[in-house]
Amino acid sequence: MSSSPIGRSPDLLRLRNEGFNLEVRAGYLLVHEVPYATAQSTVARGTLAFQLDLTADIAVKPQNHTAYFIGACPCDAQGQALNAIINNSQSTTVNGITVNHYLSAKPRTPDGLYPDYYTKVTQYVAQIAGPAQALRPGMDAKGFRVVEATVGESVFAYEDTASTRAGIALATDRFKNQRIAIVGLGGTGAYVLDQVAKTPVSNIHLWDGDAQHQHNAFRSPGAMPVDALRATPNKANYWASVYGAMHRHIVPHAVMITAENAQALREFDHVFLCVDRAEPRRLILEALAGSSATLIDVGIGMRMNSANALVGQCRVSVVDPQRSAVAIATLPMAGADDDNLYTTNIQVADLNMINAGLAIHAWKTRLGFYASMTQSHLTVFATSNSTMATATDEGNACAA
Repeated sequence: MSSSPIGRSPDLLRLRNEGFNLEVRAGYLLVHEVPYATAQSTVARGTLAFQLDLTADIAVKPQNHTAYFIGACPCDAQGQALNAIINNSQSTTVNGITVNHYLSAKPRTPDGLYPDYYTKVTQYVAQIAGPAQALRPGMDAKGFRVVEATVGESVFAYEDTASTRAGIALATDRFKNQRIAIVGLGGTGAYVLDQVAKTPVSNIHLWDGDAQHQHNAFRSPGAMPVDALRATPNKANYWASVYGAMHRHIVPHAVMITAENAQALREFDHVFLCVDRAEPRRLILEALAGSSATLIDVGIGMRMNSANALVGQCRVSVVDPQRSAVAIATLPMAGADDDNLYTTNIQVADLNMINAGLAIHAWKTRLGFYASMTQSHLTVFATSNSTMATATDEGNACAA
């Protein structure tokens, strides 16, 4: 299947994003799984074929109003052939494609042509599928089949059809060419990866030298198979394999960040730091000095109160390339977070998700994906009163 003309042609892309099963083959646009009524008043599925007119691999206005149909004779709900649009039913081969019926449904336009392929396809589908829907309500040509992405054209293994359907493709384009590093693939880091992998960033590099154990499975996204747990895989390798099924450019580094390799992080646009120890934080901050990388550091603090209930906070600190002293001051650098209850592998995956979500929001806001009147260098969510506090780059603080 060739997806190039589909992805580059607005009318074809609209058809695909609405769920039509499209294929481009031998100069024809094939629309599969179109329901139709048979002579026995049953329902079957066939394929419409349209000559595809292209300029520079982009669909232009169709130059004829006809189509072909592959399948038994399409009929009305009473089993009578749709002679109003069937020109003939002699099987033939066009460009290597065997077709069974030649259709002619001329539109009422001054030139007798359809303005685009979206209009042509949907009108033909309506005439063919209408009787089938009368026989079996709910029948539809929109199957939303999986659309695999073309290697070399997309970072994804299969296309993100929702962004274009929702009309936010221009906003999503802000992620392209972004080079992302995620240090630490425990609970929060894995959730950060879950979100970053669903954006068209150029590449994602993962750093973690630890193994994925049973307690990690309960604070990470998804459900880890027991056989995978028994193998105790490295975290970076494991999560790269999981999300590699969606994003093609995920590179694992099965090592911890040290003074020797921290300099590698200077090559990235954003570095998500998801560790609960101060020393790697210090090393990375020093390594990024003078680079254009933005550091997004996360942390969870937990304690037990006198009523044996948990009290927690989620923190996100953002240090831009300007390396503001105020922003740097929000980073725990003296090992204070080594003593909190969270480091005992306590299972609070909901807070891992919240922490990761706040980090992703900070990232997307700085890229302009989300509109924001201010940029904050610190965000803190407290479980005890469900409040959010932020400190902006201008030195203002607010709570919600």
